[in-house]
Amino acid sequence: SELAERHVEIPEQVVAVGDEVMVKIIDIDLERRRISLSLKQANQGVDIAADDFDPSLYGMTASYDESGNYIYPEGFDPETNEWKPGFEEQQAAWEAQYAEAQARWMALKKQAAEAEESAVAAARVEATEYSSEVSAPTEGSLASDEALQALRNKLTSGNN
Repeated sequence: SELAERHVEIPEQVVAVGDEVMVKIIDIDLERRRISLSLKQANQGVDIAADDFDPSLYGMTASYDESGNYIYPEGFDPETNEWKPGFEEQQAAWEAQYAEAQARWMALKKQAAEAEESAVAAARVEATEYSSEVSAPTEGSLASDEALQALRNKLTSGNN
């Protein structure tokens, strides 16, 4: 499953209709008109304790020259790290883009933290279930030969 690190029986254990989540696109199948998404892969590698982020990874456009040097927005002075007078509109637009990118980054950090907490909680429940099953006799999901024979006898005795 690409929903979580742990086994998920039904998608509603992880997501619900109407949830807004960040996913990674892992495949686009044009022939079948399908897109494969991964919530699990989107959460991988997210440093939930980090304070710094790269806004270009979260939707903010970044421009570079032929040498690979960052091209600063119009009106920004990289030497003083200040906006020049008269470029308030460009500054407001840049700050809005930055805020949107930061909001996406914060949402991904929150999503990854919740997924981590959910995995820990599921592991605790799983460990509890397994430890309580150890003392009881364990049976597989397939019926035993005795149970099948008893069912066969019951079914055939009713038809005589």
